Amino acid sequence: MPCKIATALLAAAVLGWAFSLPAKEKPAEPGAEKVSKPFEYRGYTSEEFKGVQKFSEYVTMDDGVKLAVDIYLPADGPAQTAFPVIMEYTPYTRAFIDLKNGPIHKLGRKAALKTSSPVIDLLAVPSMTKPIRVFLAHGYAIVRADMRGSGASFGWKADFMPQLAEDGGELVAWIAKQPWCDGNVGMIGGSYTGYSQLVTAGKAGPALKCIAPMMVPLEGYDGEVYPGGIYLHGFMAEYSEGLTKLNLNYYQLNFGKLLLGQRDFSLPAAPVMDEDGDGRLDDEIPLDLNHNGSFLDDYNYPADPTDEPKYKDGQKRRHIYYLANADHKRNLDYHAWAQNMFFLDAVPPYPLQDVAIYDFDPSAHLPAIMKSGIAVYNVGGWFDTFPRGTTELYATMKDTNPSKMLIVPGYHGGGGPFWKYLGEDPKSVLKKGAPELLRFFDHYLKGIDNGVEKDPPIQIYVMNAGGFRAESEWPLARQVITDYYFNSDHGLSTQASTPGADKYKADFTHDARFGKKQGNRWLAAMGQAPDQLPVRTRKDKQCLTYTSAPLLAEMEVTGHPIVRFWVSSTADDGDFFVYLEDVDEKGKALLITEGVLRAGFAPLVSNDKEIWSGRSGVDVKPELPWHGFEKANYNPAIFAHGNIVELVFDLKPTSWVFKPGHSLRVTIAAADWPTFRLHERLAPDNDPRNPANIVPIITVHRDAEHPSRIQLPVIPKGSGL
Repeated sequence: MPCKIATALLAAAVLGWAFSLPAKEKPAEPGAEKVSKPFEYRGYTSEEFKGVQKFSEYVTMDDGVKLAVDIYLPADGPAQTAFPVIMEYTPYTRAFIDLKNGPIHKLGRKAALKTSSPVIDLLAVPSMTKPIRVFLAHGYAIVRADMRGSGASFGWKADFMPQLAEDGGELVAWIAKQPWCDGNVGMIGGSYTGYSQLVTAGKAGPALKCIAPMMVPLEGYDGEVYPGGIYLHGFMAEYSEGLTKLNLNYYQLNFGKLLLGQRDFSLPAAPVMDEDGDGRLDDEIPLDLNHNGSFLDDYNYPADPTDEPKYKDGQKRRHIYYLANADHKRNLDYHAWAQNMFFLDAVPPYPLQDVAIYDFDPSAHLPAIMKSGIAVYNVGGWFDTFPRGTTELYATMKDTNPSKMLIVPGYHGGGGPFWKYLGEDPKSVLKKGAPELLRFFDHYLKGIDNGVEKDPPIQIYVMNAGGFRAESEWPLARQVITDYYFNSDHGLSTQASTPGADKYKADFTHDARFGKKQGNRWLAAMGQAPDQLPVRTRKDKQCLTYTSAPLLAEMEVTGHPIVRFWVSSTADDGDFFVYLEDVDEKGKALLITEGVLRAGFAPLVSNDKEIWSGRSGVDVKPELPWHGFEKANYNPAIFAHGNIVELVFDLKPTSWVFKPGHSLRVTIAAADWPTFRLHERLAPDNDPRNPANIVPIITVHRDAEHPSRIQLPVIPKGSGL
């Protein structure tokens, strides 16, 4: 499994490029019609450069750590030496290399990766080739940098530590001073490289003009590691193991398995320096003497100066690549330390014990970004892990920064089974994002007056309604918050009926993964999106459900559903997972969105506290439930003495049209294992079948005093722009 995750991270390294950028376009002809509108852009720019010049070098940070950087410059075009620059700053390796370059591996790479080159970079892999060449052809330079502790860079890292932000700011300053840069820098990328844009923007100077963060949370505690206060164990454990192997530059490649579709492979980072000057880079990597995939355990250099790394050509070297990788052994394993950070004000491990968890978040940099006024293009997915973050970043900064937002019906990375369900060809639809980003960069990096700032700032895909729709604000001002009450006989309606209560015995074996890939929105962040629709029909039998009568007319829900229900339990605490589903005429229940909360965090605090516990002064928008997640916010005996507790939390935002004849369903579960860790006090060994577990009986109360319900943001038909 770790190699599979490393492979997924390799794919994630190109998320920003593969997801968003354009197919090759024809050069604009003199006098060509100019068109600049959402998803369509021509006549303002042309492909003037036919070639590319690539080189690599190390950039030294203020603390002496050297970062590996690849630079791609436009070539074979007009006489021009300085260009606007688009940078990606990544922990997932800026370029890879196959250590074997014989005839079999050349043929294997050609068959599997469509390139015979041992160096696999932005110019080599097909999914990356077109995007970079299009931007280069339009006169943009591209810079791709390895974070410290990753790739061929020196140094160590704890994931998301504040030093990464400092490095990003220094990289932008370095780029701006280079003779090949015209002083204008933008950034691109998704997931971790969406995070790196935000934190860099908080530290960069005026050279950074715009960023395009894709699929990233506002804050990392509830946003990624502990959604609702519950540890995302399934993601964290495997992601961290895969990231460790990637950052330690393991080599494992079996072309036989690869060609059979078993994509278990791991490639090391391409070296920066060709120390022996022979034009090859594969011989710069030390020999793996024990053939376990890593050379780092084969030598005791430099502690023992006589035990120097050995190389396939037998040449002596300064061991630049080896020494960079040796630094990575000091990396802190993300899962190993994060699994014990139960609260937002927990103390990180040594040597970061003086750093606050809040400082690891993108949110810590929002005040500086808002002060800078740089342009931000937010891209998200309705089934992504982080759509709340996408909407928060847009809504919070829209009044201080030129801001745009695009949301697609995809999982992390933009793909998933809903494209086909909606009758779309994902490749052709995803290309619609390309003109948007090209004209975004043209405007903010080249100063082209193409009107991008005058369009409606939002494009959302309204599912079951024909595609993308422009909007002027988020949440939509025309939304009508509609209560659907939990009723008797497990019903759901806009009118409360007979008072009562419903009991449910927790089922810790409930598993909300789907398809052959066993994926879901939470695991998709490590490349494990479901390959089939998330049908919950059977899974609902393990849960407590409330289902409406069939709808007489279609109903659009666009925004942030919020669940409000009153609960008591035979256990002192518990975890709650709530799902909103679309049930068709045949009873098939399709998951639309979901939310989670540990009951001990039930009390609400201002959502402005998402940023530095409210001390930043930033008004976080939209106004959504926030539970603080600090130690003082947690009551470990929330249900003691028969307490009836109101649980209020948001489900991930969505835009979905329920068809006539379909029903709405709200489903409540007490676990989602193994994606989430079971409650540590109810199932200490995280085994759902352990007879020693405390398995609570949960009671959902529904009466005038306890009006349990879900609040849906309903959009009146025909009320759009």
